[in-house]
Amino acid sequence: MRKPFAKDALKQLAEQNGVCVRPLALRRTDTATGLTEVVEVPCGATLAAKCKPCAERGRRLRIQQIREGWHLADEPAVRPDKPGEDVLALVRVRAHLEFEREALRYQPMAPDERAAQIADVDAAIVELDEALAETSLRGHLTPKERDERPRRKRSTRRRQDSPDLPRLPVAPRTVGRAYSGKAGKTHRPSMLITLTLGSHGPVHSHLRRGAYVAPCECGQRHARPV
Repeated sequence: MRKPFAKDALKQLAEQNGVCVRPLALRRTDTATGLTEVVEVPCGATLAAKCKPCAERGRRLRIQQIREGWHLADEPAVRPDKPGEDVLALVRVRAHLEFEREALRYQPMAPDERAAQIADVDAAIVELDEALAETSLRGHLTPKERDERPRRKRSTRRRQDSPDLPRLPVAPRTVGRAYSGKAGKTHRPSMLITLTLGSHGPVHSHLRRGAYVAPCECGQRHARPV
């Protein structure tokens, strides 16, 4: 009776190596090749009595989230760092080149000569922009009328026969809204719930449990959508 159980030895070995002691076996089928394999995923338990490695992994994750500010009650004050002297030197040289480029437009000279000199100044500005891109400086200093980068265009047109979607005011904040409970506690939910309106009609689902197709809420068994 004093001999250890094989199950306890396996559980102790899994805990020492940080492996889930109650993995969930999921069957994964490749729709292209038809190959089926069993994949084991951690159970994700939050109690050490159920699974010590998963509970420890979740605890470390919560510590990291708190360290990164996931549980802040106030908006974080993010202030950009001041540019260094090397960045200021590059911006200073670029400002002088911009001044020279603008001065060339008013100096009396031949059009071809003016165009050649402006092209030389533009080439020097491009080299400075490449040097600035390697630093920690954000943003662009090139005016919009001279920016030759292709603009990304996205179509926002909607069908004319579709009703207008409801719009809610958007607040410039990252912290969620807090609610006061009955006992005086403050709750800040972090769950996103998607609701289907009643005017949309009933939603039917294809419920498959292995080889058995379970009936939907309407009482019928629906085929898998294509």
